[in-house]
Amino acid sequence: MEFRRVGEYSPAYLEKRQEHQLLEFAKRFLRKFDNLLRAVKEQKPRILAQYVANLESRYDELLKIDYLALREVDIAPLLAGLARLTEFPQLARFYLNYHIQLLHLADDKRWETEKVAVTYQLLLRSALIPQYTNLEVLTETIPRDEAIRVFKHHIDDYVQEGLADQQDRYQNLEEFRENAIRPNPEDSPWERVVGEVEDGKLIIRKECCYWDEALEDLADRELKYLVCCHGDFENIRSSNKCFKLTMEHTIARGDPYCDCVVYDTRITKDFIHPPRAFFDSIIPLTEEE
Repeated sequence: MEFRRVGEYSPAYLEKRQEHQLLEFAKRFLRKFDNLLRAVKEQKPRILAQYVANLESRYDELLKIDYLALREVDIAPLLAGLARLTEFPQLARFYLNYHIQLLHLADDKRWETEKVAVTYQLLLRSALIPQYTNLEVLTETIPRDEAIRVFKHHIDDYVQEGLADQQDRYQNLEEFRENAIRPNPEDSPWERVVGEVEDGKLIIRKECCYWDEALEDLADRELKYLVCCHGDFENIRSSNKCFKLTMEHTIARGDPYCDCVVYDTRITKDFIHPPRAFFDSIIPLTEEE
């Protein structure tokens, strides 16, 4: 099988600025958080009140300013349809305030009504650190293995909800591969090694992860992996509902690459993941000039 390297890592990529309307962006954070609280209520109903109390205590410690109060933002419209967060409005305020705090906005930014430009790194940190915090607090509320099981259930359920009415983006792995190797200036910093489609399988070795780099100060590798990577196993079905992903090593866990295999389940049921030695051999991580 032949492989080709696509994209090129750029240290400056995380400093690229993007414009966002933050309250619209926040709706997705709040919906995902509500899903987590629902998963806790379904899986561990007896600890929900304690978990909420622990979260409120943690976010109260982390917050420096009540950004919502400063701008007189009414979050009630943002909580429409979110049953758990509607039940715990103080937690919802803490959570949204923490997302805003992580963006390091200038005091004169009218973020509640206007689009604001933030770096990709700050955007990632705003999206991911609160999820990491939620999981960390859950591991402090119930045994770690139980907390991880509940969190995985939450991520799977949240992704599945988003895929319910979504159409397949690609009809087969050949189309998926063509998109993966197509030159794209916006995507080029995501360096990867892409194989060929064989026997209903496509091998991709991801050489860099800006998500992990943006979260380099977070110490718990397993929790970071769950926040950054676990959703990939369900998200692959956004490309085609017959696709399946296996992955055993990831940069977020401290490995030198992410070893991804995408399968078309209509063609193969052989989901045996290749050994690490295979991924080490396909193309050197650092090629000689």
